[in-house]
Amino acid sequence: MLVEDGQRTHGEISDEVGLSASGVRRRVKTLEDEKVIQGYTAKVDPEEAGYGNTAFLNVDVKSGETSRVAGVLSRCKGVCEVHKTTGNHGLIAKVRAEDRGSISEFVEDRVRTYQGVKDVSITMTMKTYKEGLLDF
Repeated sequence: MLVEDGQRTHGEISDEVGLSASGVRRRVKTLEDEKVIQGYTAKVDPEEAGYGNTAFLNVDVKSGETSRVAGVLSRCKGVCEVHKTTGNHGLIAKVRAEDRGSISEFVEDRVRTYQGVKDVSITMTMKTYKEGLLDF
């Protein structure tokens, strides 16, 4: 329920699941303490916020440089996700930007210049059918 709406009160949840509000509060606190719930954020529509273009960057990284390059990428504006992968590349990064030119510029002027980056290929998305975190 909190995944769908992080602003739901313990009382609202208790009414729906048949537990007391204090029981819900304890269960939520346990999930927070165990780091299952790591925080509460606003869900923003990327297109409405001006970031309607999405690309996935396959970043080929030199041996031993994966963690460092991932850290640099993770701090960049517009980078939504960074994953270490198997296969031919070391990392995949999901990037959102105002337009395709901004993504291309980011890759050419920044990512390709990072120490440890051997090559970058870009896959632009045409349409997103589903995006989000875990759905229960």
